[in-house]
Amino acid sequence: MEQYGKMVEDMRAVFKSGKTKTRDWRVSQLNAVIRFLTEKQREICEALKLDLLKDGYDSIVDEVAFCIDEAKWFLSNLNRLMKDKKKSVQLVNIGSTAYVHCEPLGVILDIGAWNYPIQIPISTMINIIAAGNCIVIKPSELAENTSKLLANLLPNYMDPDCVKVIEGGVPETTALLKLKWDHVIYTGSGPVGKIVYKAAAEHLTPCTLELGGKCPSYVDARSDLDSVCNRICWAKFKNAGQTCISVDYIMVQASVEEAFIQKLCDTIKEQYTDNPAQCDSYCQIINDRHFQRVSDLLDSSPGANIRLGGVSDRTARYFSPTVVTGVGPSDRMMQEEIFGPLLPVFAVRDHKEAIDFINGREKALHVNVFSKDKAVIDEFVQRTSSGGVSANDCIIFRIERGLPFGGVGASGFGCYGGDSGFENFSHRKSVLVKPQGMEFLNKMMRYSPHTPEKMKRLQFIFKLPERLNALLKGLAVFVPAAVIIGVVLYFGITKGISDSKTS
Repeated sequence: MEQYGKMVEDMRAVFKSGKTKTRDWRVSQLNAVIRFLTEKQREICEALKLDLLKDGYDSIVDEVAFCIDEAKWFLSNLNRLMKDKKKSVQLVNIGSTAYVHCEPLGVILDIGAWNYPIQIPISTMINIIAAGNCIVIKPSELAENTSKLLANLLPNYMDPDCVKVIEGGVPETTALLKLKWDHVIYTGSGPVGKIVYKAAAEHLTPCTLELGGKCPSYVDARSDLDSVCNRICWAKFKNAGQTCISVDYIMVQASVEEAFIQKLCDTIKEQYTDNPAQCDSYCQIINDRHFQRVSDLLDSSPGANIRLGGVSDRTARYFSPTVVTGVGPSDRMMQEEIFGPLLPVFAVRDHKEAIDFINGREKALHVNVFSKDKAVIDEFVQRTSSGGVSANDCIIFRIERGLPFGGVGASGFGCYGGDSGFENFSHRKSVLVKPQGMEFLNKMMRYSPHTPEKMKRLQFIFKLPERLNALLKGLAVFVPAAVIIGVVLYFGITKGISDSKTS
């Protein structure tokens, strides 16, 4: 505890020196991240293989390339993000300059997750250092090989005074949470999120919580089932279902339920073969505890009908892609976030019933709707509340830097990625710069003693914008009419003169 306290004190002193606020420092650190990810790609892939059995493709695309792209985006947009945002002023402040200045928060604690153990801590770090902050990364101890890699290799690239990596489990995390931070970001489960939030509240520390939840999908009868099943299968069983924005359950319009299920099962075999245990593209469950949790979820639904899969191997932490029907709304599988390769499917009458079902539960991190009908898509956007909505795809929205990533309600709060990440890890400071001259105006209206004349002047100022707007609206009608009349008169007079000369 004492060593952590001293570490944070030293980092806060560095931050107060202004070192991290400069553009040069931010650029150097973003470039350092890119070098780390590029030069240590082989080691990263090896660690991910040991922790999650990820193949090279997923390791590079989902973890390495994703973060490199994000760092490059910030490098391209840093000047714009750091630039003060000018604002208009009221008439009483005429002659003044108003703007919003984004200043870094300070020293930030980043508690990472195990399911994407490179992408999540590195991506959040990129957002945090782009905003000009110091950061302490606490990788998940469940992805132990990746955690060791970050602790041993990342400090060789980053500024050691401003970026730290602390390994450990619950005792270390608890000790870190007892300290005062300027912001805490946590990615993980809701129950742990409550512990983090409670600890941060002791110091009135703001938090960003990315908590997941049950992400529903709806498929309507007119959808292209081949396209839908390809995209759902890819999103759901990527990383063996251990993705916070993965498809948690599917509601399909009743008239195509059987056709959809059959097509989905065929697609799983296409993407992961008849024996996913031998497929290099299929991952393993992170540890024995989570393997048992997934097994218990399946066993806890007595009416469940396994349409595909259900095969597991505890020794290899293998759990096959599993499609299940007959799961009741009160079963554990429909009450808890699955976070594994189980996919419940059930029929609904139409999209309205699906929306009502979603609205009867906690707010999701993401909602997916598959439909060719724009009105149906718009209804999901307008009538459901979630961190985000994807129409006709899943997960892929995360590569769009213009879209914030974050939850609402039980799925978390705060967001990052692109502009939203820069703002989330900055304080948006209001600045008004007023000249010292023109004091006669203040004396006419602002200062004591307050007189009826000053009130009249003030009321005139308050009403002036309305009067100007009315005048502009009048001019907007009058000017075009005057121009038309002028043109008509011009040509009329010209023609009259011409006719008189002819005669």
